[in-house]
Amino acid sequence: MTNSHNQETDQVAIRTEQQALQKAGGLHWFHWLVVCLSLLLTLGVWQYSRLQVQDKIENRFEREADQVITLISERLQKYEDALWAGVATISSHKGSIDNQQWQAFATELHLPAKYKGINGIGVIHNVQADKLDSYLQQQRQLRPNYAIHPQHNNDYLLPITYIEPAKDNLAAVGLDVAHEANRLNAALKARDSGQAQITGPIILVQDAEKTPGFLFYAPFYTDLQNDDLTARRNNFAGMVYAPFVVHKLMRGTLEKSRRQVGISISDDGDYLYDENTANETDFDPEPLFTKTYPIDVYGRQWQVNVWSTKAFRTETQNAQPTLILIGGIFIDTMLLSLFLLLSRANRRALLFAERMSESYQYKAQELQKSVVRLEASNEELAQFAFAASHDLQEPLRTLSNFSELLEEELAGKEQSERVLLSVKFISEAAERMRNLVFGLMSYSRIGREPTLTQVNCNNLVADVIADLDAAIDHSNTNISIAKLPTISGFETELRMLFLNLISNALKFKKADTNLQIDIVCVDKGKDWCFTVSDNGIGIEAEYLDQIFMIFKRLHSQDVYPGSGIGLANCKKVINLHGGKIWVDSSLNKGSTFSFTIPKVITL
Repeated sequence: MTNSHNQETDQVAIRTEQQALQKAGGLHWFHWLVVCLSLLLTLGVWQYSRLQVQDKIENRFEREADQVITLISERLQKYEDALWAGVATISSHKGSIDNQQWQAFATELHLPAKYKGINGIGVIHNVQADKLDSYLQQQRQLRPNYAIHPQHNNDYLLPITYIEPAKDNLAAVGLDVAHEANRLNAALKARDSGQAQITGPIILVQDAEKTPGFLFYAPFYTDLQNDDLTARRNNFAGMVYAPFVVHKLMRGTLEKSRRQVGISISDDGDYLYDENTANETDFDPEPLFTKTYPIDVYGRQWQVNVWSTKAFRTETQNAQPTLILIGGIFIDTMLLSLFLLLSRANRRALLFAERMSESYQYKAQELQKSVVRLEASNEELAQFAFAASHDLQEPLRTLSNFSELLEEELAGKEQSERVLLSVKFISEAAERMRNLVFGLMSYSRIGREPTLTQVNCNNLVADVIADLDAAIDHSNTNISIAKLPTISGFETELRMLFLNLISNALKFKKADTNLQIDIVCVDKGKDWCFTVSDNGIGIEAEYLDQIFMIFKRLHSQDVYPGSGIGLANCKKVINLHGGKIWVDSSLNKGSTFSFTIPKVITL
């Protein structure tokens, strides 16, 4: 009745679908709406992607530009540290240091390796006019040709006494930095502030290329008791200084291979460094981005201009927005084509649906007939197995009884040992056959008339243990039972399951060890997971996948009697509940039988 109703429902659904296909024979307003919305979505995503890519590229430029400024500041800070190290060295020599000592100090700095871009490091002394002769006499003891140059009319004498490496800076030795306003003004600022200062743009006398550079000063004093302007002027002893050619400084600080931006540096309108020329290999005449940073550096303000290069343009090229636009338009075109194709295919679909409907009805009828035949066949097989098992018991019982009578008849008479042994074999075989038939009956009854109830597993296991009380006492067995749940299941079949598992543990115990059986249940969310563990003889690993097969035995009847059906019954019970059963075991280390039972069982 149900199947017939389902078939009628399916036929109605097919007819409804056919009518819907007929109505959808052409393009309607909603098809065009979908295409238009898809096109608008494509344009929106393209615009959003374009803006995102633009922001990403701009952020990358900002990071690179900020990194340039940071590197310049950090490198100048490093050079300043070297100058103050020189001041500390002079102080450690009580304000008097000779050429050899200064040379040793400069060598320890490892200038070419650690201070790339620096031309050298030297000492400038503040020489009072009345002490000029004494100063020259002292310097000419080791350097007879030492002289102060050039001559000038300023009130200060600030000659360069030492500079290392001397070979690259010979033209600077003896140079009086007070002769030129840029050099002098920075020196006086350093003197008055007690802080490091740099000069405005100058041309170094030792620079053969005559490119822009600057001097970096760090002042030192003699016996400076009070740190105020008057004390600093009165006790000004000189400066540790470093000359810089800016293009060498930039080469050491900002290697072009490690950046994708160009830079220029100017001081009060005078360029110290400029990469904004067509001669630069990476010059971009129309950069994507430019930015200007005013930075204060040791008494001067530099304008650092940063712009993107050709390498930046190439590296940040992103075709994603264009691909999105092309892909979106392609998809929209394909969507429209699909609608047109679907419209054309509608008539074919209707014809195909009619053929499928006829075929479906025929196959449904054939399937229904097969199901009825299969159900009848299964019922007949089950009845036959039960009847055969039941009918076999009577002749086996008769055979067993006559064997017992024959044994009693022969008892006390002089018969051959062979005859008595044969009678015993007959009796034992009949008993085994009865057990086997009983096992088959039990196996065939599982699930025949299942009744789903709420089963209190604690009570169920307690009843099973009570039935096995004699065997448990005889085997000196201890059984530990954790708190078990009340579950939804088939009580008769579950009783058989626990009876078989506990009986198996009792049967396969070690002869010289007290048997311990542990029964536990764990909540696994959708399932209950039970375990029955023992410390018996265990099972070899190669047989673990076989023991749930019907009639499968691992031992002879003489050692461990049985039918080989018990564990097959267990598997059938668990399958009836929709769960799984397995065993973990090692030889001589016991076995753990585990099985799951769903919390919700569907009949």
